[in-house]
Order: sequence, then structure tokens, then C-alpha cells
Amino acid sequence: MKDDEFLKQLGQKLKEIRQAKGMSQVDVCSRLNMDKTYLSAIENGRQNPSILTVKQILEAMNEDLDKFLDF
Repeated sequence: MKDDEFLKQLGQKLKEIRQAKGMSQVDVCSRLNMDKTYLSAIENGRQNPSILTVKQILEAMNEDLDKFLDF
């Protein structure tokens, strides 16, 4: 899998979780003090977030990183 394809799939998965929880990007960002444009770029596969950033986003949505990574 190419890197850009991986980032798109990662972002899509985060977006699906957020939407399933009924949360907006603003909801998530307000919990993290994160700029909405940054989260949008992650969800659209235009940013390469660190694993810690992914963990923080998941925690803001009350999701478990282990479950997300399918351990």
C-alpha cells in the first residue's frame, strides 16, 4: 500500500468513528485544543499525524487505540 493511500484510509477510519459517535470536528478539536483545519487534513489524508496524535484523537472520542489498531 502506498503511503498516501494509507493516510487516506487512516483518516477515513477516524472520520467514520467520529461520525458514528455523533461528534463534529469542532467537538473533537475543542477537547484537544486542536485546530479544526488540522483534523480535517488528517481525515482527508493530507496530513501524516504522529501515533500520539492519533491516540489523542481517539481518546477525545472515547475510543481505545488498541481496538482501533485491531490488536
